Amino acid sequence: MIEVIVTQRLFLASTAVLAALLVSSCNTDDVAQNDMPVVELPDIDSVDFAHQASDLTMDEDILYGRLPNGLRYATMSNDTPSRTATLLMRFDAGSLDETDETRGLAHFLEHMAFNGSEAIPEGEMVKRLERLGLAFGPDTNASTGFDQTMYQLELPDTSDSLLDEALEIFRETAERLTLAPEAIERERGIILAEKRARNSPAFRAQIASLEFQTAGSGLVDRLPIGTNETIQSVTPEQFRDFYTSQYRPEDTFIVLVGDRPAEQLSQKIENAFADWSNDTPAVDDATVPAIRFDEPRFGAFFDPEVLSYVSLSTISDVAPDSERRDTVANRADSLPLYFANAMLNRRFAKSVRAGEASFTGAGAGVSDFFDAAEIAGLRVSAEPDKLRDGFIEAERILRQAIDHGFTQAEFTEQIANARKSWEVAVQTAPTRRTPSLARQILNGFAGERVMTSAESSLVRFEAAVADLTLEEVETALKEAWDKLDTAPQLYLQAESVIEEPEQWLRDMLNESQSVSLDAVAESNVGAFAYADWGQPGKVVSSSVIEDIGITTVQFDNGVRLNLKQTPYEEDVIRIRVKAGSGTAFYPQDAPAFGMQLRSVLNSSALGAHKADDLSTLTAGRTVGVGRGFSTRGMSLGGATVPDDLELQLQLMAAYLTDPAYRPEILPNYESRIRSVWSKLDSTPSGAAGLEVPSLLSSNHWRNVHPTESQALDVDLNALSEWYATHITEGPIEVAIVGDFDETRVIDLVAKTIGALPDSRQSAQALPQSAINQMFPDGQARPYKITHAGEPDTALLRIYWPVDDHEDTLVDRQFGVLAQVLKLELTRVLREEEGATYSPSAFTSLPETTPNWGYLGVSIEASPEELDRLTSVIEAVAANLAENGVTDDIFDRAIKPTLENLETSLENNSYWLNVIDEAQGRPETLDRHRTRDVTYQNMMAAEISAVAKDVFNGDKAIRVHVVPEG
Repeated sequence: MIEVIVTQRLFLASTAVLAALLVSSCNTDDVAQNDMPVVELPDIDSVDFAHQASDLTMDEDILYGRLPNGLRYATMSNDTPSRTATLLMRFDAGSLDETDETRGLAHFLEHMAFNGSEAIPEGEMVKRLERLGLAFGPDTNASTGFDQTMYQLELPDTSDSLLDEALEIFRETAERLTLAPEAIERERGIILAEKRARNSPAFRAQIASLEFQTAGSGLVDRLPIGTNETIQSVTPEQFRDFYTSQYRPEDTFIVLVGDRPAEQLSQKIENAFADWSNDTPAVDDATVPAIRFDEPRFGAFFDPEVLSYVSLSTISDVAPDSERRDTVANRADSLPLYFANAMLNRRFAKSVRAGEASFTGAGAGVSDFFDAAEIAGLRVSAEPDKLRDGFIEAERILRQAIDHGFTQAEFTEQIANARKSWEVAVQTAPTRRTPSLARQILNGFAGERVMTSAESSLVRFEAAVADLTLEEVETALKEAWDKLDTAPQLYLQAESVIEEPEQWLRDMLNESQSVSLDAVAESNVGAFAYADWGQPGKVVSSSVIEDIGITTVQFDNGVRLNLKQTPYEEDVIRIRVKAGSGTAFYPQDAPAFGMQLRSVLNSSALGAHKADDLSTLTAGRTVGVGRGFSTRGMSLGGATVPDDLELQLQLMAAYLTDPAYRPEILPNYESRIRSVWSKLDSTPSGAAGLEVPSLLSSNHWRNVHPTESQALDVDLNALSEWYATHITEGPIEVAIVGDFDETRVIDLVAKTIGALPDSRQSAQALPQSAINQMFPDGQARPYKITHAGEPDTALLRIYWPVDDHEDTLVDRQFGVLAQVLKLELTRVLREEEGATYSPSAFTSLPETTPNWGYLGVSIEASPEELDRLTSVIEAVAANLAENGVTDDIFDRAIKPTLENLETSLENNSYWLNVIDEAQGRPETLDRHRTRDVTYQNMMAAEISAVAKDVFNGDKAIRVHVVPEG
């Protein structure tokens, strides 16, 4: 269960508006309605669904319904992935509906949904779901917010039996929870453990910011996690009162999307819920009081473990209902502000990329906050000693846009980007994935927005922008910030205390506003420099690997190409380029080398184009390149559509051969390092990340965490020389998966990467110095690591070495054993003891180090409990080693994996992982070939044997991460 502790919608990115328009776009008829007589629409509160009070036409593929008892639902047939479904249930009940005495009850009740009902005994619901193939967490989840509680099931098939079972479980949750006093008592410790685990300096800072922004609303007193006092004191009677008054048919919305006709899915919902009734008197929904500040206000929060920033915001009344209702006209009216924010944030990013900014990051946006206020906000992050200058620079960029507007070139670029987003949405609509669709439908319902077809989005967009002027966009920005001069709200968060922070903020704002600003001049970035790669490469060999379904090609320059056509994402093409040598070849005396290399390469873009210029040159195109390094080599990744495939491949060829090492990006890199370095140990997990990797590898040079001074000591020449030696001259293998014409793809690769100079055919052998990691000798006494976070938080980890895992079968057996261990720890530590929120078990078994790896377990707990819980965990592991794994727990552990085997075959990312080295390392294909049969034939006895071998307490490493002092 993942709890939404705080939903702080103060500074929404401008892309949020675009996303809403994409998800809920109008159809062709909607545009024509602009010229028709105005028709008075029903009040939104008088209808069941938003489309009934809108001139937008809903997506015809969604079937909405309302049962006689008031329960509302939406179903949709979707076959991506095939034979699967997503089931969601939303209650219009959250922490805002609690009283002072029951704070945290809505979230506590969400937990109790898994702790017994009339038909499902306590402790059996999760096990029952696991036996059906649903993994607790990824497939079975729930969340609680201020204004809603949501339950989720990801169903591995759409058989009648599983759909009926899942809906019956939801019916039990909705009406028949037992809420037994003894179960409530056991769960109190888990809730407190969750609260403790989430407590951190960053969380407390977030709450302080929320309190400032919403002062007087009482929102900060209704955090879903509750208080220690109310969690420990809430009574079974209060549970029952809240449950019966808030979980009601008329306040319930169910979404079921899957590979069955929508009508059949709707009938399933009706069969399960039609006879549900609740005669308990209804209570009015809680609301957030209006938030309004008409005078300047100032606030501050200090803590040595937080990042420093200044926020500037203005608070205005929300627009009238008529302007916020989801209609054709109101969506069109939202576009000017969307474009204004997009251009403004583009200017912030440009300043950082050019090395001109004292701030490390800045962003602005406007949001409707719980219907209580409209907040325009700017947030500026910087090093503590650069915070004042950084804010002044960012505020002036904002004011420059307000006073002088934007250039036509900026406007044209953002229109092109938005248009492309709509075009891609249309192209990919037929293969949208079921989980995403279900959540869009639920979020649309919760936000009273209409779900309409993707195809009509482009039509409405073109109609809306046809007459849209730059002046309208500039006016929208001015209106959003119309209280900037009269009622600015300034908030400071810093690691060092500033005396008289209000005066500091006043002086800073006055200084910033004391300078008059000029308009930004038009700029010209020139033409794209990488369109011509010379003579295309020639194909020297081509073959088909029938059982994998891929075509392999080799060009005369040595470049290898692997192709797999799939129907799983319409008009989407995913590409991965593997090249050269990787992290195993980093200099041993430079622990920060990898960090520096990635940052410099990613920020510097290309030799002929800076990152900001590249954004302008590729505006309106679906292209982009991400870079990463693994032990064996470098990877370039990207996704595109058929029309932009050639440009995507040109970009990848450029990123391969012409990386830049720009000195102007170093100031921002250094600022980011100095800002975060002292905070890395501010949580138990952060502190563990600094020291545990080195500990588990006996201080191997690849796992030593660099010091701040090492991270700051960047040698651009050394980075360039390493890349030239280990990447430019290395082998290149290209994998392409998706919806494409094979002949055209081969031709375009020949014109780009296939036209590069000859590459080396074989990869360099990994040096022994890079892969000779050794697990330390076990010791009974735990290693102690300290963190600088909250004094009541700690982390316990135990690692058991795995000496020989060269066989893929062994790797998979260890993975299943880790899941078995997690289930057993959940039973003991969570269900029986209530000692921790979410125990985890995991493996690290790198194929490059077959004689080094581990199986580990991690739990968050209070410091005084670490010794006892260490003994409990070791007792669980020892029991598995001595008595083996029962058939039931084995089935529950492996069933989700078995159910996912077929679904994963309809995922292009999976296939990219399968074929990316099909020629250079053909043995990697065997992992796919053996996968299904390995898991399908695996037996509990095998896992028992592995448990007996690995759970040796004498070899284990125990780590306790405790608070300083």
